[in-house]
Amino acid sequence: MSAQKRVNLITAREAKGYSRPELAKLAGVSFEHIKSLEYGRVNPSTSLMFKLCNILDRSPEELFKDIVCV
Repeated sequence: MSAQKRVNLITAREAKGYSRPELAKLAGVSFEHIKSLEYGRVNPSTSLMFKLCNILDRSPEELFKDIVCV
């Protein structure tokens, strides 16, 4: 199974005006980790998922629809 780009995560970050390094700093992770999350190469921990949702004012279902069961 190939990784699928998380367009909603990228769009939400850009809508808030954050660069990848800025979002990484706010979330307490590396720039590379944010890039890997956006490109679907890794999944966030539960705590990181909710931290990103709070920072970007979005729900887990919006940002991580590929891994969140509703």
